[in-house]
Amino acid sequence: MAEPETTVSSERVFEGRRLSVRVDRVRLADGTEAVREVAEHPNAVVIVAVDDDQNLLLVRQYRFAVGRELLELPAGLIEDGDAPVATAQRELREETGFSAGELTELGHFYAAPGGMTECLYAFLGTRLTPDPLDADDDERIELVRMGFREAVEMARAGGFHDAKTIASLLLAERRVLG
Repeated sequence: MAEPETTVSSERVFEGRRLSVRVDRVRLADGTEAVREVAEHPNAVVIVAVDDDQNLLLVRQYRFAVGRELLELPAGLIEDGDAPVATAQRELREETGFSAGELTELGHFYAAPGGMTECLYAFLGTRLTPDPLDADDDERIELVRMGFREAVEMARAGGFHDAKTIASLLLAERRVLG
């Protein structure tokens, strides 16, 4: 088992709207010191929304950080004090115009544990009904429907370029397809 590292000092070097960065000096188990750069990012949810015909709701949007359009599952940041399940319902409504009659947590995972704090909570949303909520002002999203089985095959073949989408589809596969 890996030994925990002990923080010797910590300095915040950047504070943004959604992201802050700190540089920590840590003591390793053998007594030596090392530097760790940590991006602090809010936790988030990702929703695998599947309708009664086993169609998956996806969103296509431009992602500035990678300079391209991506096809992804609906997702969003957890606001202070909100429960992940409440965030999942809100984000599903904002990004797809549907609410889920049932939201089941599939699990959680870290986005990039080598240097980022963000934990993503994956949910399976079923019993979908139209229930739109205004999207965020800075989001330009296109709703895309795809068969769930086709989406899983696409994930396995490298057709998605978004880690949370790939991981969440695989977490949901057994529950949706049996």
